[in-house]
Amino acid sequence: MNFLASRIAGSKVAKVAVIGALAAAAIGLTAPIASASYESTWQQGCRGYWYSTSGHGYCSSASNYPSYSYWTQYDCNYELDTEHHDTLYNGYVGKYDTYECTFKINKTHVTYSV
Repeated sequence: MNFLASRIAGSKVAKVAVIGALAAAAIGLTAPIASASYESTWQQGCRGYWYSTSGHGYCSSASNYPSYSYWTQYDCNYELDTEHHDTLYNGYVGKYDTYECTFKINKTHVTYSV
């Protein structure tokens, strides 16, 4: 009788371990992979950066004379893309204009306007 009870208890532990391992694998397969990318070219001192779901514009030295106006385009997956307009000062350095897509972002593109 003790042998039968230990065999049943042992199989329950094994089942729980297998279910736990399968659940961990499922979470690992569905979790988004973190990534970071950026445009290869600068547009009058600025370019776009994007991660898994968010993007932003970044300038090393804004130089779009005389308007210093930039359009930042966000290419989202499974939702409408969006575009924002920003006016920066001459020589601006740093991050500006951030946008968060709901599911995934494909890219962020910065263009300058005259």
